[in-house]
Amino acid sequence: MEKLRQLRVGFIGAGRMASAVAQAILLAGKAGASLLRHTETPSREGHRGRWHQKWLRTPSEGTGSFSPGPASSISHLPRQPRQFQSQNQVGNQTKRAEDNLPFPGNPGVGSTPHTQTSCSKMECWRPDGEVQAVNIFASAPSNRNLEKFQTFECKTTHCNLEILENCTIVFLATKPDVLPAVLREIASAVTKKHVVVSMAAGVTLQALEELLPAGTKVLRIMPNLPCVVQAGATVVARGTCADEEDVALLKRLLSHSGLCEEGPESYIDIHTGLSGSGVAYAYMFAEALAEGAVKMGMPTAMAQKIAAQTLLGAGKMILETGEHPAVLRSAVCTPGGTTIHALHELEKGSLRSTVMNAVEAATSRARTLGKR
Repeated sequence: MEKLRQLRVGFIGAGRMASAVAQAILLAGKAGASLLRHTETPSREGHRGRWHQKWLRTPSEGTGSFSPGPASSISHLPRQPRQFQSQNQVGNQTKRAEDNLPFPGNPGVGSTPHTQTSCSKMECWRPDGEVQAVNIFASAPSNRNLEKFQTFECKTTHCNLEILENCTIVFLATKPDVLPAVLREIASAVTKKHVVVSMAAGVTLQALEELLPAGTKVLRIMPNLPCVVQAGATVVARGTCADEEDVALLKRLLSHSGLCEEGPESYIDIHTGLSGSGVAYAYMFAEALAEGAVKMGMPTAMAQKIAAQTLLGAGKMILETGEHPAVLRSAVCTPGGTTIHALHELEKGSLRSTVMNAVEAATSRARTLGKR
């Protein structure tokens, strides 16, 4: 397997999920990798501290689109040469004394829901992983989409073809409707050495392989939103020419994004209904839990934190014990106790049936969108 320190990874598309995957890759190879966080303080000019970075963007600031056509037709960063530029050298300016600050949600590091929500104000990176920031490249049509990658000290460009020229692992992170044009643009530059990884929803492996040269190694992944706090769930599906080594390398690169499982492509849409959309189900349930506590007299802020920690702890117990959820649920119940009375009310509301219907509806919708 190619050593991570020698690996060059590129992103065509630089939206929120692309930067989350890049974040995980920067930490790949070392369990102790972490992110440094600084308290937001005013600078001398009276504005926000220079470490402040917006993390969770609005929907309008998601993955950028790309203009098809030859590389020469794509605009470049103003006042910059065509070559990649490394910007915002933030990591080297951090005090060594802060090196032991925990990363929110990092496995093995104690954290609370409050700490995890602070990821919206992430401050600076310490690239502890084996993959070097200078070996991660990103292209996007606007400077705004490249800001996060520049904060990571990665190299950026407006030319998609430069990604192919410099990288062997290429993530396609464009919007699905733009991806076919991008594939036609880069197809002539794709060689046997490249591994192409699509993050685009609804674009099948067959469609990708038809628009790329014969024999291209193609993989498809579907991450979910919690990847931004290294607690995501990703499903990987391989194309006809990708092998075990390609999947193993990809899993290693994504090891800090959360859970990463391989399955047939048919699982991608199910994963969307289960985990992609399922994050919203969990948020709704957390909201309802907290509001129930508020109704009974608990302050809102405390109720929200405890509700979030409850979901976090429950999920962790399922993963770490390997027990079926029904077994763990039964362990909480005592004869005539509070939990069994509460579960009776949930059964009256058909909670399980409703959630199963929601997963089915989201999966069906994902399949419909994929056929467009």
